[in-house]
Amino acid sequence: MKIVLDTNVLINGFKDDYSFEKRIIDEVLEGKLQAYANRQTLRENRLISSQLIDNDEYRHQLDDLFSKIHWVVNRRQIHVVDDPEDNKILESAVEAEADYLITSDNDLLKLKAYQDIEIVTPSQFWSKYKDEGNDLWKQWTNFIRNDKN
Repeated sequence: MKIVLDTNVLINGFKDDYSFEKRIIDEVLEGKLQAYANRQTLRENRLISSQLIDNDEYRHQLDDLFSKIHWVVNRRQIHVVDDPEDNKILESAVEAEADYLITSDNDLLKLKAYQDIEIVTPSQFWSKYKDEGNDLWKQWTNFIRNDKN
């Protein structure tokens, strides 16, 4: 599954090890989700996280995350929302042909979708992600149910 993470997801993942943001980050780190970004956004994410996050362990995890992010080149400009930075995130999602753009930004969330990309909060994504059978418990129960039929 292809996702694009807004910067606010990375920052909020630092606040709580049990947050949906942190769970999503962990899934990317484990290779269960494919995250995408353009070089400029990734550079900005590195700068912002280095300024706002003083926890060395979480910074190390973010460095690991940044190394796993797939690069995209934004070949077309999108002007859908007022904030140019939000448009860049949306451009990356389009170029990556992402399934989801995960954000806490209200301007992006108001769109709900753009082309075939669902724009969701971290909690909405987590719920959809688990419902799609990516949860091992859910996979096991589905296997058992199918085995009985």
